[in-house]
Amino acid sequence: MNLRPLLASLLLAATAAAAPVDSASTQAVMRRVFDWQLAHPTTAQYAITDAKGNRGWVHGAFLTGVMEASRATGDAAYVDYARKDAAASGWQLGPRPDHADDHIVGQTYLELNALAPDPKQIEATKAGLDALVAKPITGRELWWWCDALYMCPPTLAKMAAATGDKKYLEALDRWYWDAYVYLYDPEAALFYRDKRYLFPAEGPKVFWSRGNGWVIAGLARLLDALPQDYPLRTKYIALYQAMAAKLVAVQPADGLWRANLLDEAGAHGEASGSAFFCYALAWGINQGILPAEKYRPAVDKTWAALLSCVDAEGRLGWVQPIGFAPDHYDATTYQEYGAGAFLAAGSQVMKLK
Repeated sequence: MNLRPLLASLLLAATAAAAPVDSASTQAVMRRVFDWQLAHPTTAQYAITDAKGNRGWVHGAFLTGVMEASRATGDAAYVDYARKDAAASGWQLGPRPDHADDHIVGQTYLELNALAPDPKQIEATKAGLDALVAKPITGRELWWWCDALYMCPPTLAKMAAATGDKKYLEALDRWYWDAYVYLYDPEAALFYRDKRYLFPAEGPKVFWSRGNGWVIAGLARLLDALPQDYPLRTKYIALYQAMAAKLVAVQPADGLWRANLLDEAGAHGEASGSAFFCYALAWGINQGILPAEKYRPAVDKTWAALLSCVDAEGRLGWVQPIGFAPDHYDATTYQEYGAGAFLAAGSQVMKLK
């Protein structure tokens, strides 16, 4: 049997997979998705829109992608939008002092403050976190659903970086690893969404794609803010690497993970979870935490598949609506967090060598 044609095709595929990303076209599609999303704001029961602007988690997750895009592209439109949005919100957190969803906007305030410092910009966020860290509460009580690990831990880490106060990292470690024990399945190397799905006595285990996307993308953003010599940094990296290995092992051939990570039968891939995975995996390659030879093909497949979910106008479809478990989605469903995850993914993909 002549193996030369097969080997040549494999070599060609590997070479193509490792080719530098076209930065200009990546930036263009990111901007198209951003512009479309601004023209079609999401309204939902989870939006906190009042005289102080929109401070809900749906919008807050979009803003995290906006800030990632700003740093990667240098396009002033992103940071200008984020700053106007923060000003409209009065630089305030959401109204629920103990709820992680209402802390996510603080990440954007802290990132904007790092660009142009003014203590007033993070005053409310600091006050909210100060009150939070003073509470005698466990991680599993505070962060009882895995989405919370995207919403609050990076906020605490960024506040520690801004103030130099270690109390935020001490609280972070205490709460994070207690929530980890509660929600993480070591055998599966994945997180359950919440107590409704923990270690079922019978029936299949359910691991929600976007839920695990929140976790691994949150780890990337958390690690970005942690000091390089932080004692528990290696522990966070080990968790990140374990999840990354599992995700690549269960990635469908078309590049998009299904809403239920362990059940891909007969379903189209879900864009928001897949975009968070794409962001996190590309981030790991760029940071030298993941070997490119193993993870770059997965990122390339996912990014190509995500591009196919963007229509001519810039809408990112195939995004599961707000929920807490795998559910229906199609080419017409979209949400701000999906666009935010796409912007974050593109911001890391364009940096790949």
